Parts: sequence; structure tokens; C-alpha cells
Amino acid sequence: MAKKTNFRLGKTTIFWAGVGIFLAAIFIFSFYPSKKKLTLVIDYGGGNSRTFTTSYKDGLTAWDMLQQANANYQIDLEPDTDFRPEAIGEFKNGTGGKHWVLYKNGQRQEASPIQTELSSGEIIRFRFE
Repeated sequence: MAKKTNFRLGKTTIFWAGVGIFLAAIFIFSFYPSKKKLTLVIDYGGGNSRTFTTSYKDGLTAWDMLQQANANYQIDLEPDTDFRPEAIGEFKNGTGGKHWVLYKNGQRQEASPIQTELSSGEIIRFRFE
């Protein structure tokens, strides 16, 4: 007959295995990209742009992000009646035939920024073109 071997894990082995699993989880999740961020780019043209990142919250719109940039970084903002930017900084609609255009994830948006709802991980760009 074969000899039966009892294999028991000691408390120390279980403790260090748990510590190892915990550290591995921290390491893996520290490199895992977070989708809980939103990015706002204000593109003035000619390679001149500013980028802002904020945490995602349910119900945010493109207008909300522009307002946050205005409040936190003193970006001069002049809205028109439907919450489209009339001017951002010294760049006013009509100057040089250009206007502020809203893009969401690279797609031009026809809706007003206040109607453009956002999801986590998205990139919003106001481009002067």
C-alpha cells in the first residue's frame, strides 16, 4: 500500500502567501489604466493647446468641463445663448473666419456643449478652426 502523506500549511505560509497575493494585486492595478477620467483639450490652433484632466462623475457635460477649466485655471470664457463658447481667451468667434467647434472622441458634435453628455474615458476638444 502507498503511504499517505498529510500536507498542512502552517500559519506563516498562509500569511506570506496572502501578503504576496495582496502585493501582486496592488502592482497589477497600479498599471491598469483608469477609465474614471475625462480629458478636455482647448485647441487654439497652430500647435497651441491646453489639456485638462478631471475625474468622471455621472451627468457631466462638455459645458461642465469647460466651466471647470474656467473656474480652476482662470480660462477666460464667454458663452453665447446656447452655451457654445463665443470666446475662449482672446480667441473670439469670427476672428479670421474661425469659430469654436466641439469634438467628442474625435467626432464633431452638432449639439450644444450643455447637451453633450459624457462617459468616463472620453476626450473633449474645443478647437478654434
